Amino acid sequence: MSDLSQKEKLVDLYAKQGNTEGAVKLLFDLIVEHAKKKNFSKAELLRDKLYEVDSMALNEIVRSGEIIEEEKSESIDQDHLVIWSKLYKSLTDEQANALYYAMKEATYDIDETIFMQGQRNSNLYFINQGQLKISYRDGEREVLLKTLGTGHIAGEDTFFFESVCTTSMITLSRVKLNFLEKDSLLRWRDEFPGIETRLQEYCLSFKKVSDLLEAKNLDRRTQKRFKLSGKGMIQLLGASGKLLGRAFKGELSDISIGGLSFVIRISKQETARLLLGRKMNIKFVIPSGSSKQKIDKNGTVIGVRAHPFDDYSIHIKFDSLLDKKLLRRR
Repeated sequence: MSDLSQKEKLVDLYAKQGNTEGAVKLLFDLIVEHAKKKNFSKAELLRDKLYEVDSMALNEIVRSGEIIEEEKSESIDQDHLVIWSKLYKSLTDEQANALYYAMKEATYDIDETIFMQGQRNSNLYFINQGQLKISYRDGEREVLLKTLGTGHIAGEDTFFFESVCTTSMITLSRVKLNFLEKDSLLRWRDEFPGIETRLQEYCLSFKKVSDLLEAKNLDRRTQKRFKLSGKGMIQLLGASGKLLGRAFKGELSDISIGGLSFVIRISKQETARLLLGRKMNIKFVIPSGSSKQKIDKNGTVIGVRAHPFDDYSIHIKFDSLLDKKLLRRR
Protein backbone atom coordinates (compact mmCIF):
# COMPACT_ATOMS: atom_id res chain seq x y z
CA MET A 1 0.00 0.00 0.00
CA SER A 2 1.39 3.45 -0.93
CA ASP A 3 2.19 6.11 1.64
CA LEU A 4 -0.66 8.31 0.32
CA SER A 5 -3.17 5.47 0.66
CA GLN A 6 -2.05 4.87 4.24
CA LYS A 7 -2.55 8.56 5.01
CA GLU A 8 -6.08 8.41 3.57
CA LYS A 9 -6.89 5.46 5.84
CA LEU A 10 -5.51 7.45 8.75
CA VAL A 11 -7.85 10.33 7.87
CA ASP A 12 -10.83 7.96 8.14
CA LEU A 13 -9.53 6.67 11.49
CA TYR A 14 -9.11 10.21 12.87
CA ALA A 15 -12.61 11.17 11.72
CA LYS A 16 -14.07 8.02 13.33
CA GLN A 17 -12.28 8.79 16.61
CA GLY A 18 -13.56 12.38 16.58
CA ASN A 19 -10.08 13.81 16.00
CA THR A 20 -11.36 16.40 13.53
CA GLU A 21 -8.32 18.66 13.82
CA GLY A 22 -5.96 15.80 12.96
CA ALA A 23 -8.14 14.69 10.02
CA VAL A 24 -8.30 18.24 8.63
CA LYS A 25 -4.54 18.74 8.82
CA LEU A 26 -3.82 15.41 7.16
CA LEU A 27 -6.42 16.00 4.44
CA PHE A 28 -4.95 19.40 3.68
CA ASP A 29 -1.46 17.88 3.32
CA LEU A 30 -2.83 15.15 1.05
CA ILE A 31 -4.61 17.70 -1.16
CA VAL A 32 -1.41 19.71 -1.56
CA GLU A 33 0.60 16.56 -2.33
CA HIS A 34 -1.81 15.37 -5.03
CA ALA A 35 -2.09 18.87 -6.53
CA LYS A 36 1.70 19.15 -6.83
CA LYS A 37 1.76 15.74 -8.51
CA LYS A 38 -0.84 17.17 -11.01
CA ASN A 39 -3.40 14.60 -9.89
CA PHE A 40 -6.12 17.24 -9.82
CA SER A 41 -9.14 14.94 -9.86
CA LYS A 42 -7.90 13.22 -6.69
CA ALA A 43 -7.03 16.55 -5.06
CA GLU A 44 -10.56 17.84 -5.72
CA LEU A 45 -12.15 14.65 -4.35
CA LEU A 46 -10.15 15.04 -1.16
CA ARG A 47 -11.17 18.70 -0.95
CA ASP A 48 -14.82 17.58 -1.09
CA LYS A 49 -14.00 15.18 1.75
CA LEU A 50 -12.50 18.10 3.69
CA TYR A 51 -15.88 19.84 3.50
CA GLU A 52 -17.55 16.70 4.86
CA VAL A 53 -15.10 16.26 7.77
CA ASP A 54 -15.26 19.91 8.89
CA SER A 55 -17.24 22.45 6.86
CA MET A 56 -15.96 25.20 9.16
CA ALA A 57 -12.27 24.56 8.41
CA LEU A 58 -12.47 27.61 6.15
CA ASN A 59 -8.76 28.43 6.11
CA GLU A 60 -7.82 24.93 4.90
CA ILE A 61 -10.77 24.74 2.48
CA VAL A 62 -10.01 28.11 0.85
CA ARG A 63 -6.23 27.64 0.78
CA SER A 64 -6.42 24.12 -0.66
CA GLY A 65 -8.66 25.42 -3.45
CA GLU A 66 -6.16 28.18 -4.22
CA ILE A 67 -3.29 25.68 -4.34
CA ILE A 68 -5.17 23.42 -6.76
CA GLU A 69 -5.91 26.37 -9.07
CA GLU A 70 -2.29 27.59 -8.87
CA GLU A 71 -0.93 24.14 -9.79
CA LYS A 72 -3.45 23.85 -12.63
CA SER A 73 -2.42 27.24 -14.05
CA GLU A 74 1.28 26.34 -13.91
CA SER A 75 0.80 23.07 -15.79
CA ILE A 76 -1.15 24.49 -18.74
CA ASP A 77 0.61 23.97 -22.07
CA GLN A 78 2.08 27.38 -22.96
CA ASP A 79 1.88 26.76 -26.72
CA HIS A 80 -1.82 26.04 -26.28
CA LEU A 81 -2.23 29.31 -24.31
CA VAL A 82 -0.58 31.28 -27.11
CA ILE A 83 -2.86 29.81 -29.79
CA TRP A 84 -6.03 30.43 -27.79
CA SER A 85 -4.90 33.55 -25.90
CA LYS A 86 -7.87 35.67 -26.98
CA LEU A 87 -10.32 33.07 -25.67
CA TYR A 88 -8.53 32.54 -22.35
CA LYS A 89 -8.21 36.30 -21.75
CA SER A 90 -12.00 36.53 -21.80
CA LEU A 91 -12.24 34.06 -18.88
CA THR A 92 -11.47 34.26 -15.19
CA ASP A 93 -8.59 32.10 -13.92
CA GLU A 94 -11.05 29.51 -12.54
CA GLN A 95 -13.04 29.45 -15.80
CA ALA A 96 -9.83 29.11 -17.84
CA ASN A 97 -8.69 26.17 -15.73
CA ALA A 98 -12.12 24.53 -15.97
CA LEU A 99 -12.08 24.87 -19.77
CA TYR A 100 -8.50 23.66 -20.23
CA TYR A 101 -8.85 20.58 -18.02
CA ALA A 102 -12.19 19.62 -19.54
CA MET A 103 -10.59 19.43 -22.99
CA LYS A 104 -9.36 16.15 -24.41
CA GLU A 105 -6.56 15.65 -26.91
CA ALA A 106 -6.75 13.79 -30.22
CA THR A 107 -4.46 13.21 -33.20
CA TYR A 108 -5.65 12.32 -36.70
CA ASP A 109 -3.79 11.15 -39.78
CA ILE A 110 -4.36 12.50 -43.29
CA ASP A 111 -7.76 11.91 -44.93
CA GLU A 112 -9.65 11.04 -41.73
CA THR A 113 -13.24 12.19 -41.27
CA ILE A 114 -13.81 13.85 -37.90
CA PHE A 115 -17.51 14.54 -38.40
CA MET A 116 -19.81 13.84 -41.35
CA GLN A 117 -22.69 15.68 -42.96
CA GLY A 118 -26.05 14.28 -41.84
CA GLN A 119 -24.65 12.56 -38.76
CA ARG A 120 -24.49 13.64 -35.12
CA ASN A 121 -21.57 15.43 -33.51
CA SER A 122 -21.58 16.89 -30.01
CA ASN A 123 -17.95 18.05 -29.73
CA LEU A 124 -16.37 21.47 -30.16
CA TYR A 125 -12.95 21.21 -31.85
CA PHE A 126 -9.91 23.45 -31.24
CA ILE A 127 -7.32 23.03 -34.02
CA ASN A 128 -3.76 23.21 -32.67
CA GLN A 129 -1.79 21.90 -35.64
CA GLY A 130 -2.39 20.72 -39.21
CA GLN A 131 -4.91 21.42 -41.94
CA LEU A 132 -8.50 20.29 -42.47
CA LYS A 133 -11.30 21.00 -44.91
CA ILE A 134 -14.95 21.77 -44.29
CA SER A 135 -17.01 20.41 -47.19
CA TYR A 136 -20.66 20.16 -48.20
CA ARG A 137 -22.16 17.41 -50.36
CA ASP A 138 -24.70 18.72 -52.84
CA GLY A 139 -26.08 15.59 -54.52
CA GLU A 140 -23.11 13.94 -56.24
CA ARG A 141 -21.01 17.08 -55.90
CA GLU A 142 -18.68 17.81 -52.97
CA VAL A 143 -18.10 21.53 -52.40
CA LEU A 144 -15.14 22.89 -50.43
CA LEU A 145 -16.40 25.59 -48.05
CA LYS A 146 -13.27 26.40 -46.08
CA THR A 147 -9.78 25.20 -45.15
CA LEU A 148 -9.00 25.22 -41.43
CA GLY A 149 -5.66 25.42 -39.63
CA THR A 150 -4.06 26.34 -36.31
CA GLY A 151 -6.35 28.55 -34.21
CA HIS A 152 -9.61 27.60 -35.91
CA ILE A 153 -12.69 26.20 -34.16
CA ALA A 154 -15.14 23.72 -35.69
CA GLY A 155 -18.35 21.96 -34.69
CA GLU A 156 -19.96 24.98 -33.00
CA ASP A 157 -23.23 24.63 -34.95
CA THR A 158 -23.93 21.23 -33.37
CA PHE A 159 -22.21 21.92 -30.03
CA PHE A 160 -24.44 24.82 -28.97
CA PHE A 161 -27.57 23.65 -30.83
CA GLU A 162 -29.19 20.26 -31.24
CA SER A 163 -28.79 19.42 -34.92
CA VAL A 164 -27.13 16.93 -37.21
CA CYS A 165 -24.00 18.06 -39.05
CA THR A 166 -24.62 20.29 -42.06
CA THR A 167 -21.06 19.76 -43.29
CA SER A 168 -18.18 17.29 -43.06
CA MET A 169 -14.70 17.94 -41.62
CA ILE A 170 -11.85 15.91 -43.10
CA THR A 171 -8.10 16.12 -42.42
CA LEU A 172 -5.74 17.31 -45.16
CA SER A 173 -2.62 16.52 -43.11
CA ARG A 174 -1.72 15.07 -39.74
CA VAL A 175 -3.78 17.04 -37.23
CA LYS A 176 -3.50 17.66 -33.50
CA LEU A 177 -6.48 19.16 -31.73
CA ASN A 178 -8.33 19.48 -28.47
CA PHE A 179 -12.03 18.82 -28.21
CA LEU A 180 -14.68 19.69 -25.68
CA GLU A 181 -17.65 17.41 -25.07
CA LYS A 182 -21.11 18.96 -24.81
CA ASP A 183 -21.72 17.38 -21.40
CA SER A 184 -19.17 19.87 -20.02
CA LEU A 185 -21.69 22.68 -20.55
CA LEU A 186 -24.19 20.95 -18.28
CA ARG A 187 -21.59 20.43 -15.56
CA TRP A 188 -20.54 24.09 -15.68
CA ARG A 189 -23.98 25.69 -15.53
CA ASP A 190 -23.99 26.01 -11.75
CA GLU A 191 -20.28 26.38 -10.97
CA PHE A 192 -19.02 28.33 -14.01
CA PRO A 193 -22.14 29.75 -15.73
CA GLY A 194 -20.17 32.33 -17.76
CA ILE A 195 -18.09 29.88 -19.79
CA GLU A 196 -20.85 28.92 -22.24
CA THR A 197 -21.56 32.57 -23.09
CA ARG A 198 -17.86 33.37 -23.54
CA LEU A 199 -17.37 30.34 -25.78
CA GLN A 200 -20.33 31.29 -27.95
CA GLU A 201 -19.09 34.87 -28.26
CA TYR A 202 -15.65 33.60 -29.27
CA CYS A 203 -17.12 31.25 -31.87
CA LEU A 204 -19.05 34.17 -33.37
CA SER A 205 -15.71 35.68 -34.41
CA PHE A 206 -15.49 32.91 -37.03
CA LYS A 207 -17.75 32.55 -40.05
CA LYS A 208 -20.86 30.49 -39.36
CA VAL A 209 -21.66 27.41 -41.45
CA SER A 210 -24.73 29.18 -42.83
CA ASP A 211 -22.50 32.06 -44.01
CA LEU A 212 -20.13 29.63 -45.75
CA LEU A 213 -23.03 27.98 -47.53
CA GLU A 214 -24.50 31.31 -48.58
CA ALA A 215 -21.14 32.43 -49.97
CA LYS A 216 -21.17 29.37 -52.24
CA ASN A 217 -24.82 29.92 -53.21
CA LEU A 218 -25.78 26.72 -51.43
CA ASP A 219 -28.96 26.37 -49.41
CA ARG A 220 -29.26 23.65 -46.80
CA ARG A 221 -32.99 23.70 -47.39
CA THR A 222 -33.09 22.52 -50.97
CA GLN A 223 -36.89 22.40 -50.97
CA LYS A 224 -39.11 25.45 -50.75
CA ARG A 225 -40.75 25.86 -47.36
CA PHE A 226 -44.20 27.19 -46.58
CA LYS A 227 -45.68 28.50 -43.36
CA LEU A 228 -48.07 26.04 -41.76
CA SER A 229 -50.33 26.72 -38.78
CA GLY A 230 -52.39 24.36 -36.67
CA LYS A 231 -51.71 21.37 -34.45
CA GLY A 232 -49.95 18.11 -35.22
CA MET A 233 -50.23 14.85 -33.28
CA ILE A 234 -46.76 13.40 -32.77
CA GLN A 235 -45.77 9.97 -31.51
CA LEU A 236 -42.40 8.27 -31.09
CA LEU A 237 -41.60 5.14 -33.10
CA GLY A 238 -39.66 2.13 -31.86
CA ALA A 239 -36.89 0.32 -33.76
CA SER A 240 -39.51 -1.94 -35.36
CA GLY A 241 -41.57 1.04 -36.53
CA LYS A 242 -44.32 0.52 -33.95
CA LEU A 243 -45.84 3.51 -32.16
CA LEU A 244 -44.53 4.09 -28.62
CA GLY A 245 -46.23 5.74 -25.67
CA ARG A 246 -48.83 8.46 -25.94
CA ALA A 247 -49.14 10.97 -28.74
CA PHE A 248 -48.51 14.64 -27.90
CA LYS A 249 -49.46 17.88 -29.61
CA GLY A 250 -47.09 20.25 -31.39
CA GLU A 251 -47.70 23.68 -32.90
CA LEU A 252 -46.94 23.42 -36.62
CA SER A 253 -44.48 25.99 -37.97
CA ASP A 254 -43.46 25.32 -41.58
CA ILE A 255 -43.39 22.56 -44.17
CA SER A 256 -41.72 21.44 -47.40
CA ILE A 257 -42.19 18.31 -49.46
CA GLY A 258 -39.27 16.80 -47.52
CA GLY A 259 -40.14 17.68 -43.94
CA LEU A 260 -41.66 20.05 -41.43
CA SER A 261 -41.03 21.76 -38.12
CA PHE A 262 -43.21 22.18 -35.07
CA VAL A 263 -42.88 23.79 -31.65
CA ILE A 264 -43.37 22.05 -28.30
CA ARG A 265 -42.69 22.99 -24.69
CA ILE A 266 -40.05 20.94 -22.85
CA SER A 267 -38.90 21.85 -19.34
CA LYS A 268 -35.50 20.12 -19.49
CA GLN A 269 -32.86 20.59 -22.18
CA GLU A 270 -31.63 17.03 -21.62
CA THR A 271 -35.07 15.74 -22.65
CA ALA A 272 -35.03 17.85 -25.81
CA ARG A 273 -31.58 16.52 -26.73
CA LEU A 274 -32.84 12.94 -26.56
CA LEU A 275 -35.24 13.64 -29.44
CA LEU A 276 -32.44 14.23 -31.94
CA GLY A 277 -32.16 11.26 -34.29
CA ARG A 278 -35.40 9.65 -33.07
CA LYS A 279 -38.01 8.32 -35.48
CA MET A 280 -41.46 9.90 -35.19
CA ASN A 281 -44.92 9.68 -36.67
CA ILE A 282 -46.81 12.92 -37.22
CA LYS A 283 -50.42 13.38 -38.22
CA PHE A 284 -51.59 16.80 -39.37
CA VAL A 285 -53.83 18.60 -41.83
CA ILE A 286 -52.89 20.72 -44.86
CA PRO A 287 -55.52 23.21 -46.11
CA SER A 288 -56.17 22.45 -49.77
CA GLY A 289 -58.47 24.99 -51.36
CA SER A 290 -61.85 24.76 -49.66
CA SER A 291 -61.04 21.31 -48.24
CA LYS A 292 -58.45 19.82 -45.94
CA GLN A 293 -55.96 17.04 -46.67
CA LYS A 294 -55.10 14.69 -43.82
CA ILE A 295 -51.43 13.67 -43.73
CA ASP A 296 -49.84 10.77 -41.85
CA LYS A 297 -46.03 10.66 -42.20
CA ASN A 298 -43.04 9.04 -40.54
CA GLY A 299 -39.72 10.83 -40.29
CA THR A 300 -36.51 11.47 -38.35
CA VAL A 301 -35.71 14.38 -36.04
CA ILE A 302 -32.72 16.16 -37.62
CA GLY A 303 -32.78 19.36 -35.57
CA VAL A 304 -33.80 20.59 -32.13
CA ARG A 305 -33.45 24.29 -31.33
CA ALA A 306 -34.16 26.06 -28.04
CA HIS A 307 -36.29 29.20 -27.83
CA PRO A 308 -37.30 31.38 -24.85
CA PHE A 309 -39.69 30.08 -22.18
CA ASP A 310 -38.83 26.37 -22.64
CA ASP A 311 -40.11 26.25 -26.24
CA TYR A 312 -38.23 24.03 -28.70
CA SER A 313 -38.61 23.83 -32.47
CA ILE A 314 -38.34 20.25 -33.70
CA HIS A 315 -37.32 19.68 -37.32
CA ILE A 316 -38.34 16.43 -39.00
CA LYS A 317 -37.14 14.96 -42.29
CA PHE A 318 -39.84 12.75 -43.85
CA ASP A 319 -38.98 9.17 -44.83
CA SER A 320 -40.62 9.84 -48.20
CA LEU A 321 -41.48 13.09 -49.99
CA LEU A 322 -44.93 14.63 -49.96
CA ASP A 323 -46.81 15.01 -53.21
CA LYS A 324 -45.78 18.40 -54.65
CA LYS A 325 -49.37 19.10 -55.61
CA LEU A 326 -50.37 19.35 -51.96
CA LEU A 327 -48.13 22.37 -51.46
CA ARG A 328 -48.70 24.01 -54.83
CA ARG A 329 -52.27 24.72 -53.83
CA ARG A 330 -51.14 26.79 -50.87
